[in-house]
Amino acid sequence: MESGAAREMEAIMKFILAAGILLVLAVPAGAQTASVFVKVDGGHCWVYVREIVHRRANDTTVDEDNHSIRAGHLANASGDVYRTIQALGEKNKKGEEGCRIYVAVEGGGSLGKTGQAINDLTDNTRLANSIAAEVVSMDKAAQKKESKAAEKKDKDAAKP
Repeated sequence: MESGAAREMEAIMKFILAAGILLVLAVPAGAQTASVFVKVDGGHCWVYVREIVHRRANDTTVDEDNHSIRAGHLANASGDVYRTIQALGEKNKKGEEGCRIYVAVEGGGSLGKTGQAINDLTDNTRLANSIAAEVVSMDKAAQKKESKAAEKKDKDAAKP
């Protein structure tokens, strides 16, 4: 009878240990990505984000299919750490068209743990907000330029 209770207790302890390990490993990596919604056309947003990141970072790798950029690559024998910026067209809760800009620090090898440690949500949010503000500014400048060109075209068409 004791061996059956001991086996049951051992199974419960293994389950608790496995759940604890899963919780410790999964939770820190999950909630470190910052995101900001911008009311700019998704296609234009990606072009603006790509231009901003290329201007700010030297070492970039662009993935056009996923609209993401890896920037600031740090590599050594322990692994790699880099920042990932992604811009995806979507709708907000009000149903307005726009894009969401995501920023995260990612890593591989033993630096993956370091990447999680330096993956400060505050820093990622600050960068995402900075990129979003610049995207809005670039979009407003482009709209202003288009409206001036349209006004000039209308004036030229109105002349006899």
